[in-house]
Amino acid sequence: MHRKSSHPVSISHPTAVLLIASTAVIWGLGFPMTRFALDGGISVGALMSVRFALAGLLIFVIIRARSIPIVRRGVLDGVWLGLVLAVIFWSQTDGMRFTTTAKSGFITGLYVLFTPFIAMVVGQHVKLASTLGAIIASYGLYLLVHPAGGWGGHGVLSFLTQMNRGDLETLLCAILCAIHMVMMGAFTRRSDAWLLAGSQVAVCGVVSVALSACLPAPYGFQNLAQTLRQPSVFGPTIYLALFSTVFAFWGQALAQTRLGPAEAAVLFCIEPVTAAILSVFWLKEPMTGQQVLGGGLIVVAMIVASALPYMFDW
Repeated sequence: MHRKSSHPVSISHPTAVLLIASTAVIWGLGFPMTRFALDGGISVGALMSVRFALAGLLIFVIIRARSIPIVRRGVLDGVWLGLVLAVIFWSQTDGMRFTTTAKSGFITGLYVLFTPFIAMVVGQHVKLASTLGAIIASYGLYLLVHPAGGWGGHGVLSFLTQMNRGDLETLLCAILCAIHMVMMGAFTRRSDAWLLAGSQVAVCGVVSVALSACLPAPYGFQNLAQTLRQPSVFGPTIYLALFSTVFAFWGQALAQTRLGPAEAAVLFCIEPVTAAILSVFWLKEPMTGQQVLGGGLIVVAMIVASALPYMFDW
């Protein structure tokens, strides 16, 4: 039987940008979906386990159907990514029990600030335009997260000291997201996108199932069958598995064969903006004028990071 190459598929830069943007929108919708599932009574561990186990199974079927070779390097890359991914989503999902949906999206988006600096620490080249865009986007995210504004008594120090457990867990998620972004930028250039996505999702699923089987409420498998029968839990869980996991991780892995980690991070600013819009119009959470300004700065940052490199070779 003919075996397909394990080398990454080549795509154009505009296609890569479209994939990242689509993934960001899908992940932005994932915030209210997670809220609906948790409010429906499913535990953090059960949601994680069902989401990633189902997604891992589907990706494995796709890998077999496409005759993608399962090579050692791709699997090992996926294992490392999957371990980081498990901590990312456990901290983010559990954090949503203690903070608002919009705030979770905004704090998660702080990985835009962390990504280029982590990339520089590990010796990767970062375009000036991407770094500038990340800085602008980070200030926009600051305005979104901390509506009081200012850099004095109501500024950064006040913001940090007022963070609750959910905020802190989500901040940990943001830092690990940046590390994951840099790792993806390196691994996608040497491993097949489907294999990389499937390996990390499977590892995350295995870790989630193992932990959930040993943990009490609100983390274990308590009342799983009962809660999954509720449309408000079943629908969002399926969305998180199929779209936020299967499509999104494949799209991210494929797109980052053409995009650097800093450029991808700035494009992912669409994620918290989407979460904010849905929070206002769907979940009826309030949004101030300053938060709208923060969202506008994020759009400016995306333009800076995407356009300036082609205009001035930055």
